Amino acid sequence: MHDAQPESPDRTESPDLVESEPPVERPKSAYQLPTKQNTVLRNILWAIVLTMAVVIVLAIGFFGVGSDLEREPLENSEVDVAATAERAQAVAEFPVAVPVTGEEWEVRSARFTDGQSPAWTVQYTSPGGALVTLAEDGEISAPMLSAELPGASVTEETTLDGADCQVLTGGDSGADRLGIACEGEGYGMLVHGEAERAELEQLMSEALAAVG
Repeated sequence: MHDAQPESPDRTESPDLVESEPPVERPKSAYQLPTKQNTVLRNILWAIVLTMAVVIVLAIGFFGVGSDLEREPLENSEVDVAATAERAQAVAEFPVAVPVTGEEWEVRSARFTDGQSPAWTVQYTSPGGALVTLAEDGEISAPMLSAELPGASVTEETTLDGADCQVLTGGDSGADRLGIACEGEGYGMLVHGEAERAELEQLMSEALAAVG
């Protein structure tokens, strides 16, 4: 008869002594990982934003805010009158005048307006520093005089280089300007401004020679 074995003690460990496995860290989302590709893309976007900001600041500084239709041309800017006249002559029904002026005459602008009333207009700074305009159309018409020399009235009939001309005065805002209008076969030209008569006659003579 075997002796009764003593009951084994309870081997259940205390909960405080049970070792638990460390929590497994979940991998971060690909969107959260600062990959090299994301860093490069972010740097490119910042570079684009900074470049655009610099361009805008430079544009505002150079051109100003908004547009100014009365802004004077930049000094030493060159206007290719001959090239503009060549394009105008392709559609104009009158001989487009390109006066051969000396260096003392500075060209400020040259343009051709097409449509029902085509017109060729060149603006100069005269040797005396005045703004002088040469306007040409198929004839000297009332609309042309009204647009170029409002309230124009004839003060003298004259002849210049064989062409029949008129000396005019007119202008708006109370500032009278002198003008010389000459007509030839298929064209009418008007030179006007606040310059001396001798300067207006000089420019008109060169314009008549250009279409003669």
